[in-house]
Amino acid sequence: MINALYVGGDKTDIPEISDNNICLDYVQNGMIALSAVQGNDFDAIIIEDQLPLMTPTRLLQEFNKIDSGIPIISITRSNERKKNLLNDYGIGLFSYFDPSTYDIAELVAMLNHAKDFRDFRKKVPRTAARHFNGLGFEKIVGISKSMLNIYHLMCQIKSKDVTTVLYGESGTGKNLVARTLHNISLRRERPNIAVNCPAIPSDLLESELFGHEKGAFTGAVERRDGKFLAANSGSIFLDEIGDMSPSLQAKILRVLESGEIERVGGAETIRVDVRIISATNQNLEEKINEGTFRQDLFHRINVFPITVPPLRERREDILPTAMSILIHLKKKHNLSIDYIHHDGVQVLKEYDWPGNVRELENTLERVALIYDKPIVSVDDIKYILDENQSPIKKEEKIIESGSDIHTDIENLPDKEADSANVFSGEIQTLKELEYQAICAGLERTNWNMTTTAQQLGISRMTLYRKLDQHGLRKKD
Repeated sequence: MINALYVGGDKTDIPEISDNNICLDYVQNGMIALSAVQGNDFDAIIIEDQLPLMTPTRLLQEFNKIDSGIPIISITRSNERKKNLLNDYGIGLFSYFDPSTYDIAELVAMLNHAKDFRDFRKKVPRTAARHFNGLGFEKIVGISKSMLNIYHLMCQIKSKDVTTVLYGESGTGKNLVARTLHNISLRRERPNIAVNCPAIPSDLLESELFGHEKGAFTGAVERRDGKFLAANSGSIFLDEIGDMSPSLQAKILRVLESGEIERVGGAETIRVDVRIISATNQNLEEKINEGTFRQDLFHRINVFPITVPPLRERREDILPTAMSILIHLKKKHNLSIDYIHHDGVQVLKEYDWPGNVRELENTLERVALIYDKPIVSVDDIKYILDENQSPIKKEEKIIESGSDIHTDIENLPDKEADSANVFSGEIQTLKELEYQAICAGLERTNWNMTTTAQQLGISRMTLYRKLDQHGLRKKD
């Protein structure tokens, strides 16, 4: 059973959710709500669009003073209320619900997520509870069950000096998890050094990690300490450790086994006290079978593995992650963005995000910079998602859809001539092929923009932009 408190509004406006294993208490205003929270244990609080005596934002702040662990959902009926959504997310809002656009099932789902998050926070040790906020753990945003599992693992080792490896696709936020593991550990006041292994040429990576003596190689004009010494008494994060050469893997193994390093070209053995956190987007066991990754190193780094799931497997985290990103972008670029329209939110949730959180950040930043306005619309998001596709893939779609094409709207050569141009050895530019595909598509559909865009595999907004670029207009 979910125990929720509904604050403000007319009782007749309260959504019919009581028959969904939800017990809903109602109070008229924020002052009564503050008293009710102090005497009851609620799983979630729903705040109406407008309140007497104090604003929803002020009430949210007051709730946080009493118990920052209660998930709070805001009802957003008016545009005026929506203008405060980003600000409210910044101070702990859990989610928002617009009765005019959201299905009641979505509110029920929000309440279920809220209860899961609330119950989880009650179970963690008091020393770990302070790391939680309204949207996640430290700077990690996520309220899904898979993220709660990660928080649980992180809480288990927060005070333990354990070697950890993070698995997950590129862009899932493994580096943020690694920083958080350091920040909640007993070493948090000590150095935290990150090394992106693939970004450093393999012949220089050993020197970067362990340092070198003067004259060790061409260009080594003086002795230099490496990252392990810089991280001494703290933590070092080895990103994409699966790309490391076998010879260097042996030296990492030595650090893990004996805490010893040697500078390149040196004979002095140096002892270091470093916690190693590593990450990879590869299957290390497959690499062991291929002979490209040492099995003994795998067992050393795999003491406490954590898998960071892709964004497509935790879609309930997409909205809070997007809002968190927009809060940062609004401050960074001094933008006027307030919230994402419901239809835009649905597009974000339905997209698979092959680039994960990194792609979401990139998409929202482009949207924010191109369309600096209060409401992020569905067309804004679709336009940028379409633009984010690989140019080669977009051209492949155009060529594939327009393989049976003509070259002009008014005076088109026959198909045989067109085929001769494409396949007889005369190379056409991609721009020419694109022009031909669009012309043929428009002719086939009698200038039906929706159908033409679908056949070409692009959005309508992209089609309109392409028409402008090629100077195409329908001739009456």
